[in-house]
Amino acid sequence: MSANYITNISLSESSGGWSGFNAAMFASLARHYSFEYVGPISPPPDVSARVVSKVRRIAGRPGSFQLFSARRLERIAKEIGERARRDVSLDFFHGSTPWIAYTPPVPYACYLDVCFATYISVYHRRAEFSSADVTRIERLEAEWLRRATRVFFSSRWALEEAAHAYDLDRSFLAVAGLGGHVPIPSFDHYAGGHEFLFMALDFAGKGGDVCVDSFRRVQLEFPETRLRIVGAKPPDAVLGTPGVTYEGRLDKSVASEMTRLQELLASAFALVHPTVKDATPQVIVEAAYHGCPVIAPESFGIPDMVLDGITGCLVAKPPNADAVAERMSWLLRNPANYRQMRGATRSRALANFTWELVGDRMASELTPLVA
Repeated sequence: MSANYITNISLSESSGGWSGFNAAMFASLARHYSFEYVGPISPPPDVSARVVSKVRRIAGRPGSFQLFSARRLERIAKEIGERARRDVSLDFFHGSTPWIAYTPPVPYACYLDVCFATYISVYHRRAEFSSADVTRIERLEAEWLRRATRVFFSSRWALEEAAHAYDLDRSFLAVAGLGGHVPIPSFDHYAGGHEFLFMALDFAGKGGDVCVDSFRRVQLEFPETRLRIVGAKPPDAVLGTPGVTYEGRLDKSVASEMTRLQELLASAFALVHPTVKDATPQVIVEAAYHGCPVIAPESFGIPDMVLDGITGCLVAKPPNADAVAERMSWLLRNPANYRQMRGATRSRALANFTWELVGDRMASELTPLVA
């Protein structure tokens, strides 16, 4: 079956996060469909919308969401119309909000980790933006999603958030899951040691301060523990903490840096991810491929990914240093439970969280409907 794959990200961008989702999604679905890559469709920001928003903020009023201004959405729709093939059976969209001004001439589906309403609630303060502008985008997205043949989500949490925010009929919504964007090792290479790992491009948003504070408390009882940080450079006060090592950003598209990332995942005792801004963190899956369990909050899509006490440890939201440190210490004090957890973590990841499985799930639902 022929299909357009429409995205605002180049397939060569695969360092992680949403770009990693994009590259892996394309490869997985290409096993089922004859794909025409349509992208990256990402026209420059609307200058006039940016100026108006800035003036509003200077005047002490909420700004607009420039990325999805009416003019830019129209440009996106026009570019899709010019570039997408018309002789296909399906349009498949990576994400949803950029495409809400486009009306596909064929059946269409999309995959998203959060809808716009959830994105605003998690990553921004709604009061910072004009309520009329946010409402405009949410209304357009709700209408666009309702016309879709299928809307796939990375987690049950994301599906329920969208269904509630937009009053969507759940009959055409489905959870497809997600996978990691690192090579899956043939076995768990962990050889011992007590190195905790924190990985994030947003140090504060992913709970970096809580992670470091928790680590300091655990070190009082277990002085041999270490903490390695990957991603955004932490504050100088963190870098000066005994036992803390900053490994840099580690771009997955650079072979040597991917190798180093694999080494860190393989040697990690546990991933510490006390996030307060997230959806379905891919790093949890990537650590799980290596048998590395995670300590994370019972929020966002994380409970889909982690079975508390079996494939990791969940703490109450918002996570605090006392709760996180207690779970870190529990893992250190219970080596037998820890060894069982590593096996369960890797097994569940391989059985449920690979992009091949995601593509199979989506194709099994889409193909009968579109064909």
